[in-house]
Amino acid sequence: MLGKLYRQQILLKQGDIFVLRTTMPFPLRESNVYIAESDAGWVVIDTGVNVQENQQRWTQALKEIGISFRHISKIYITHYHHDHMGLAGWLQQQSQAPVYISEWDLETFHTYIFGNNYYEAVKELCLQAGWTHELIKALAEDILSIDILMQPYPQLTPLAEGTELNLAGDRYRTYLIPGHSDGHVVFVSADHGWLLGGDNLIKHTILHLTDWPHTRLINPLIEHMQALQKLTMKISLVLPGHGMSFSDATEKIRLIEQHHEKRKSQVLLGLKEPTPAWDLAVQLFRDNPYIHIKRLILAETLAYLNALASQQQVEIDKRNGVNYYKRVL
Repeated sequence: MLGKLYRQQILLKQGDIFVLRTTMPFPLRESNVYIAESDAGWVVIDTGVNVQENQQRWTQALKEIGISFRHISKIYITHYHHDHMGLAGWLQQQSQAPVYISEWDLETFHTYIFGNNYYEAVKELCLQAGWTHELIKALAEDILSIDILMQPYPQLTPLAEGTELNLAGDRYRTYLIPGHSDGHVVFVSADHGWLLGGDNLIKHTILHLTDWPHTRLINPLIEHMQALQKLTMKISLVLPGHGMSFSDATEKIRLIEQHHEKRKSQVLLGLKEPTPAWDLAVQLFRDNPYIHIKRLILAETLAYLNALASQQQVEIDKRNGVNYYKRVL
Protein backbone atom coordinates (compact mmCIF):
# COMPACT_ATOMS: atom_id res chain seq x y z
CA MET A 1 0.00 0.00 0.00
CA LEU A 2 2.81 2.41 0.90
CA GLY A 3 4.64 1.57 -2.33
CA LYS A 4 1.52 2.27 -4.38
CA LEU A 5 1.00 5.58 -2.58
CA TYR A 6 4.63 6.55 -3.18
CA ARG A 7 4.35 5.84 -6.91
CA GLN A 8 1.09 7.77 -7.28
CA GLN A 9 2.04 10.99 -5.50
CA ILE A 10 4.51 13.69 -6.54
CA LEU A 11 4.67 15.42 -3.14
CA LEU A 12 4.68 13.40 0.07
CA LYS A 13 5.45 14.19 3.69
CA GLN A 14 7.73 12.39 6.13
CA GLY A 15 7.12 13.92 9.54
CA ASP A 16 7.60 17.66 8.94
CA ILE A 17 9.85 17.14 5.90
CA PHE A 18 8.32 17.31 2.42
CA VAL A 19 9.49 14.80 -0.19
CA LEU A 20 9.27 15.92 -3.83
CA ARG A 21 9.66 13.13 -6.38
CA THR A 22 11.40 14.38 -9.53
CA THR A 23 11.77 12.63 -12.86
CA MET A 24 14.99 11.98 -14.81
CA PRO A 25 16.09 10.35 -18.11
CA PHE A 26 18.40 7.84 -16.37
CA PRO A 27 17.84 4.17 -15.41
CA LEU A 28 16.52 4.93 -11.88
CA ARG A 29 13.88 7.20 -13.51
CA GLU A 30 13.16 9.25 -10.37
CA SER A 31 15.00 11.01 -7.55
CA ASN A 32 13.90 12.50 -4.24
CA VAL A 33 14.18 16.13 -3.17
CA TYR A 34 13.67 17.19 0.44
CA ILE A 35 12.13 20.50 1.55
CA ALA A 36 11.87 21.58 5.19
CA GLU A 37 11.36 24.69 7.23
CA SER A 38 14.30 25.87 9.31
CA ASP A 39 14.88 28.59 11.89
CA ALA A 40 15.95 30.92 9.05
CA GLY A 41 13.64 30.14 6.14
CA TRP A 42 13.09 27.00 4.10
CA VAL A 43 15.89 24.55 3.25
CA VAL A 44 16.24 22.28 0.20
CA ILE A 45 18.27 19.06 0.04
CA ASP A 46 19.07 18.17 -3.61
CA THR A 47 17.12 19.43 -6.61
CA GLY A 48 16.59 16.90 -9.44
CA VAL A 49 17.68 17.35 -13.08
CA ASN A 50 16.78 20.45 -15.05
CA VAL A 51 13.93 19.40 -17.29
CA GLN A 52 10.70 21.34 -17.79
CA GLU A 53 8.58 18.72 -16.03
CA ASN A 54 10.68 19.08 -12.87
CA GLN A 55 10.41 22.87 -12.99
CA GLN A 56 6.64 22.38 -13.10
CA ARG A 57 6.79 19.89 -10.23
CA TRP A 58 8.78 22.35 -8.14
CA THR A 59 6.34 25.18 -8.85
CA GLN A 60 3.33 23.02 -7.98
CA ALA A 61 4.98 21.56 -4.88
CA LEU A 62 5.79 24.95 -3.38
CA LYS A 63 2.24 26.07 -4.11
CA GLU A 64 0.88 23.02 -2.25
CA ILE A 65 3.25 23.63 0.69
CA GLY A 66 2.11 27.26 0.75
CA ILE A 67 5.42 29.00 0.13
CA SER A 68 7.17 30.71 -2.78
CA PHE A 69 10.67 30.29 -4.21
CA ARG A 70 11.76 33.35 -2.23
CA HIS A 71 11.01 31.49 1.01
CA ILE A 72 13.93 29.14 0.19
CA SER A 73 16.94 30.37 2.17
CA LYS A 74 19.51 27.60 1.57
CA ILE A 75 20.07 24.76 -0.92
CA TYR A 76 22.29 21.81 0.06
CA ILE A 77 23.57 19.26 -2.46
CA THR A 78 24.54 15.76 -1.29
CA HIS A 79 26.77 15.32 -4.36
CA TYR A 80 27.40 16.90 -7.75
CA HIS A 81 25.66 14.33 -10.02
CA HIS A 82 23.09 15.66 -12.47
CA ASP A 83 20.08 14.04 -10.80
CA HIS A 84 20.91 15.78 -7.51
CA MET A 85 22.39 19.13 -8.57
CA GLY A 86 20.85 19.67 -11.99
CA LEU A 87 18.19 22.19 -10.97
CA ALA A 88 20.39 24.01 -8.43
CA GLY A 89 21.19 26.89 -10.79
CA TRP A 90 17.55 27.33 -11.80
CA LEU A 91 16.42 27.20 -8.16
CA GLN A 92 19.10 29.70 -7.23
CA GLN A 93 17.79 32.07 -9.90
CA GLN A 94 14.25 31.76 -8.54
CA SER A 95 15.16 32.03 -4.86
CA GLN A 96 18.51 33.88 -4.70
CA ALA A 97 19.53 31.23 -2.12
CA PRO A 98 23.15 30.06 -1.75
CA VAL A 99 23.95 26.53 -2.94
CA TYR A 100 26.23 24.46 -0.70
CA ILE A 101 28.31 21.44 -1.75
CA SER A 102 31.34 19.73 -0.22
CA GLU A 103 34.80 21.03 -1.15
CA TRP A 104 35.69 17.66 -2.73
CA ASP A 105 32.68 17.70 -5.06
CA LEU A 106 33.18 21.38 -5.76
CA GLU A 107 36.62 20.52 -7.13
CA THR A 108 35.20 17.57 -9.10
CA PHE A 109 32.51 19.78 -10.61
CA HIS A 110 35.04 22.38 -11.75
CA THR A 111 37.35 19.71 -13.19
CA TYR A 112 34.92 17.44 -15.04
CA ILE A 113 31.67 19.36 -15.56
CA PHE A 114 32.59 23.03 -15.62
CA GLY A 115 35.99 22.33 -17.21
CA ASN A 116 36.73 22.97 -20.88
CA ASN A 117 38.07 19.62 -22.14
CA TYR A 118 36.58 16.50 -20.60
CA TYR A 119 38.33 14.13 -23.02
CA GLU A 120 41.79 15.35 -22.02
CA ALA A 121 40.88 15.34 -18.33
CA VAL A 122 40.05 11.60 -18.30
CA LYS A 123 42.11 10.24 -21.22
CA GLU A 124 45.15 8.99 -19.31
CA LEU A 125 43.16 7.18 -16.62
CA CYS A 126 40.87 5.57 -19.20
CA LEU A 127 43.77 4.35 -21.34
CA GLN A 128 45.48 2.91 -18.27
CA ALA A 129 42.31 0.93 -17.55
CA GLY A 130 42.26 -0.57 -21.04
CA TRP A 131 39.70 1.62 -22.78
CA THR A 132 40.09 2.59 -26.42
CA HIS A 133 40.07 6.18 -27.68
CA GLU A 134 36.63 5.45 -29.18
CA LEU A 135 35.18 4.57 -25.77
CA ILE A 136 36.74 7.66 -24.19
CA LYS A 137 35.27 9.87 -26.92
CA ALA A 138 31.86 8.22 -26.44
CA LEU A 139 32.01 9.00 -22.72
CA ALA A 140 33.02 12.61 -23.41
CA GLU A 141 30.14 12.99 -25.88
CA ASP A 142 27.69 11.51 -23.36
CA ILE A 143 28.83 13.91 -20.62
CA LEU A 144 28.44 16.81 -23.06
CA SER A 145 24.99 15.65 -24.17
CA ILE A 146 23.57 15.64 -20.63
CA ASP A 147 25.21 18.93 -19.65
CA ILE A 148 21.94 20.73 -20.40
CA LEU A 149 20.39 18.83 -17.47
CA MET A 150 22.62 20.85 -15.13
CA GLN A 151 22.38 24.29 -16.69
CA PRO A 152 22.33 27.05 -15.72
CA TYR A 153 25.23 26.27 -13.42
CA PRO A 154 24.80 27.49 -9.85
CA GLN A 155 27.24 29.62 -7.93
CA LEU A 156 28.54 27.13 -5.38
CA THR A 157 29.64 27.61 -1.78
CA PRO A 158 31.88 25.04 -0.03
CA LEU A 159 30.24 22.94 2.69
CA ALA A 160 32.47 21.62 5.48
CA GLU A 161 32.01 18.28 7.23
CA GLY A 162 30.51 18.84 10.66
CA THR A 163 28.32 21.73 9.53
CA GLU A 164 25.04 21.72 11.43
CA LEU A 165 21.64 22.35 9.85
CA ASN A 166 18.26 23.00 11.38
CA LEU A 167 15.53 21.09 9.55
CA ALA A 168 11.93 20.97 10.74
CA GLY A 169 13.07 21.74 14.29
CA ASP A 170 15.75 19.02 14.40
CA ARG A 171 19.52 19.48 14.44
CA TYR A 172 21.30 17.71 11.58
CA ARG A 173 25.06 17.20 11.29
CA THR A 174 26.94 16.90 7.99
CA TYR A 175 29.05 13.76 7.45
CA LEU A 176 31.38 13.04 4.51
CA ILE A 177 30.83 9.58 2.97
CA PRO A 178 33.24 9.33 0.00
CA GLY A 179 32.69 6.70 -2.68
CA HIS A 180 29.66 7.28 -4.88
CA SER A 181 31.32 10.63 -5.37
CA ASP A 182 34.50 11.82 -3.66
CA GLY A 183 32.65 14.45 -1.67
CA HIS A 184 29.25 12.85 -1.06
CA VAL A 185 27.73 14.16 2.17
CA VAL A 186 24.82 12.99 4.29
CA PHE A 187 22.86 14.73 7.04
CA VAL A 188 22.04 12.95 10.32
CA SER A 189 19.56 14.17 12.90
CA ALA A 190 21.10 14.36 16.37
CA ASP A 191 17.63 14.31 17.92
CA HIS A 192 15.72 11.55 16.15
CA GLY A 193 18.34 9.63 14.16
CA TRP A 194 16.92 10.44 10.73
CA LEU A 195 19.40 10.16 7.85
CA LEU A 196 19.18 12.19 4.65
CA GLY A 197 21.48 9.81 2.82
CA GLY A 198 21.62 10.74 -0.86
CA ASP A 199 22.86 7.75 -2.87
CA ASN A 200 24.66 5.80 -0.14
CA LEU A 201 21.73 3.80 1.21
CA ILE A 202 18.87 2.96 -1.16
CA LYS A 203 16.17 0.48 -0.13
CA HIS A 204 15.72 -1.37 -3.41
CA THR A 205 19.25 -1.38 -4.86
CA ILE A 206 22.98 -0.81 -4.27
CA LEU A 207 24.41 2.08 -6.28
CA HIS A 208 28.01 2.31 -7.47
CA LEU A 209 30.68 2.90 -4.84
CA THR A 210 33.17 4.86 -6.96
CA ASP A 211 33.01 7.83 -9.30
CA TRP A 212 35.91 6.81 -11.58
CA PRO A 213 37.34 8.47 -13.63
CA HIS A 214 36.14 11.56 -11.71
CA THR A 215 37.92 10.55 -8.53
CA ARG A 216 41.04 11.23 -6.52
CA LEU A 217 40.40 8.37 -4.07
CA ILE A 218 43.24 5.83 -4.00
CA ASN A 219 41.18 2.97 -2.59
CA PRO A 220 37.46 3.80 -3.00
CA LEU A 221 36.10 0.44 -1.76
CA ILE A 222 37.97 0.57 1.54
CA GLU A 223 37.34 4.30 2.03
CA HIS A 224 33.64 3.93 1.24
CA MET A 225 33.06 1.01 3.60
CA GLN A 226 35.00 2.68 6.40
CA ALA A 227 32.93 5.84 5.94
CA LEU A 228 29.65 3.89 5.97
CA GLN A 229 30.58 2.59 9.41
CA LYS A 230 30.02 6.16 10.64
CA LEU A 231 26.35 5.49 9.94
CA THR A 232 26.08 2.45 12.20
CA MET A 233 25.09 4.93 14.89
CA LYS A 234 21.45 4.73 15.85
CA ILE A 235 19.62 5.54 12.60
CA SER A 236 15.86 5.27 12.98
CA LEU A 237 14.90 6.26 9.42
CA VAL A 238 16.69 6.63 6.08
CA LEU A 239 15.38 9.24 3.64
CA PRO A 240 17.22 8.21 0.46
CA GLY A 241 18.01 9.97 -2.79
CA HIS A 242 15.89 7.43 -4.68
CA GLY A 243 12.91 5.31 -3.72
CA MET A 244 11.07 4.88 -0.46
CA SER A 245 12.30 5.60 3.07
CA PHE A 246 13.23 2.65 5.30
CA SER A 247 14.34 1.98 8.85
CA ASP A 248 17.10 -0.66 9.01
CA ALA A 249 20.26 1.21 8.03
CA THR A 250 22.62 -1.18 9.85
CA GLU A 251 21.24 -4.19 7.96
CA LYS A 252 21.52 -2.32 4.65
CA ILE A 253 25.16 -1.49 5.35
CA ARG A 254 25.80 -5.17 6.15
CA LEU A 255 24.23 -6.20 2.82
CA ILE A 256 26.30 -3.60 0.95
CA GLU A 257 29.50 -4.92 2.53
CA GLN A 258 28.47 -8.50 1.68
CA HIS A 259 27.74 -7.50 -1.92
CA HIS A 260 31.12 -5.86 -2.45
CA GLU A 261 33.07 -8.64 -0.73
CA LYS A 262 31.38 -11.17 -3.02
CA ARG A 263 32.24 -9.15 -6.12
CA LYS A 264 35.81 -8.55 -4.95
CA SER A 265 36.20 -12.34 -4.61
CA GLN A 266 34.80 -12.78 -8.13
CA VAL A 267 37.41 -10.37 -9.46
CA LEU A 268 40.25 -12.19 -7.71
CA LEU A 269 39.10 -15.62 -8.89
CA GLY A 270 38.51 -14.32 -12.42
CA LEU A 271 42.06 -13.03 -12.72
CA LYS A 272 43.60 -16.09 -14.41
CA GLU A 273 46.37 -14.21 -16.19
CA PRO A 274 47.64 -10.60 -16.36
CA THR A 275 44.64 -8.62 -17.67
CA PRO A 276 43.64 -4.96 -18.13
CA ALA A 277 40.76 -3.85 -15.90
CA TRP A 278 38.32 -3.32 -18.80
CA ASP A 279 38.92 -6.79 -20.25
CA LEU A 280 38.32 -8.31 -16.82
CA ALA A 281 35.20 -6.20 -16.28
CA VAL A 282 33.45 -7.38 -19.45
CA GLN A 283 34.58 -10.94 -18.75
CA LEU A 284 33.04 -11.01 -15.26
CA PHE A 285 30.15 -8.55 -15.40
CA ARG A 286 27.56 -8.10 -18.12
CA ASP A 287 28.45 -5.33 -20.58
CA ASN A 288 25.92 -2.67 -21.52
CA PRO A 289 25.49 -0.59 -24.70
CA TYR A 290 25.09 2.62 -22.66
CA ILE A 291 28.52 4.22 -22.22
CA HIS A 292 27.69 5.48 -18.72
CA ILE A 293 26.94 1.91 -17.57
CA LYS A 294 30.19 0.74 -19.19
CA ARG A 295 31.95 3.37 -17.09
CA LEU A 296 30.33 2.07 -13.89
CA ILE A 297 31.18 -1.57 -14.68
CA LEU A 298 34.81 -0.61 -15.19
CA ALA A 299 34.81 1.74 -12.18
CA GLU A 300 33.74 -0.95 -9.74
CA THR A 301 36.13 -3.52 -11.22
CA LEU A 302 38.95 -1.03 -10.67
CA ALA A 303 37.77 -0.43 -7.10
CA TYR A 304 37.95 -4.16 -6.35
CA LEU A 305 41.35 -4.48 -8.02
CA ASN A 306 42.73 -1.53 -6.05
CA ALA A 307 41.42 -3.03 -2.81
CA LEU A 308 43.04 -6.38 -3.68
CA ALA A 309 46.29 -4.61 -4.52
CA SER A 310 46.25 -2.86 -1.13
CA GLN A 311 45.82 -6.31 0.46
CA GLN A 312 48.82 -7.59 -1.57
CA GLN A 313 46.68 -10.14 -3.42
CA VAL A 314 47.11 -8.42 -6.79
CA GLU A 315 50.06 -6.73 -8.50
CA ILE A 316 50.01 -4.12 -11.27
CA ASP A 317 52.29 -4.33 -14.29
CA LYS A 318 52.31 -1.35 -16.66
CA ARG A 319 52.79 -2.11 -20.38
CA ASN A 320 52.64 0.55 -23.06
CA GLY A 321 50.55 2.83 -20.88
CA VAL A 322 48.06 0.11 -19.86
CA ASN A 323 47.84 -1.40 -16.37
CA TYR A 324 47.78 -5.20 -16.31
CA TYR A 325 46.55 -6.83 -13.08
CA LYS A 326 47.81 -10.23 -11.95
CA ARG A 327 47.21 -12.41 -8.93
CA VAL A 328 49.96 -12.81 -6.38
CA LEU A 329 50.51 -16.55 -6.09
